Amino acid sequence: MVSFAAIFVSLITLFIFIKQTNIIETQNHLSVMPYLMVESSNNSEEYTFALDLENYGVGPAIIEERVIFYDGKEFNMEFEPFLRQNIPEMDSVVTINHTTIQIGLAVPAGGRRNILTIGGGKTSYETFVRIMTEMQTKNLNYKIKYKSIYNDHWEINSKSDVPLEL
Repeated sequence: MVSFAAIFVSLITLFIFIKQTNIIETQNHLSVMPYLMVESSNNSEEYTFALDLENYGVGPAIIEERVIFYDGKEFNMEFEPFLRQNIPEMDSVVTINHTTIQIGLAVPAGGRRNILTIGGGKTSYETFVRIMTEMQTKNLNYKIKYKSIYNDHWEINSKSDVPLEL
């Protein structure tokens, strides 16, 4: 009888140990979870428009893929060169800043990466806003896949307000 009680206590201890280990592992993954969002900033008084990739998470986001979908086609390229190559009216738009979102880039926790900033005065700004409005009617979409340092995977896209776990 005593041996059965010892085995029973050992099994309960093993169960608790496994459960506690799973909780610690989940906590570790959440403690470095990245949370990317694409945000826009439209300042009609200063005639600037900016798109930024921001990490609101507590761990770095490592970019795995970024794709632009437009007018039924898929483009695996940066946003500013995409605009310049596919939208002729972009010749009259002044790009103040643009940066790359290359594969392997790590966006640190709390970090921001400027995708594109447009300026150059009223005409440049209004042309860009018109271009973006027209592109929305032709189904301009994007997808950015990223991972955490624990190799957990997420995706953000233009159709969802929050990252989707993959």
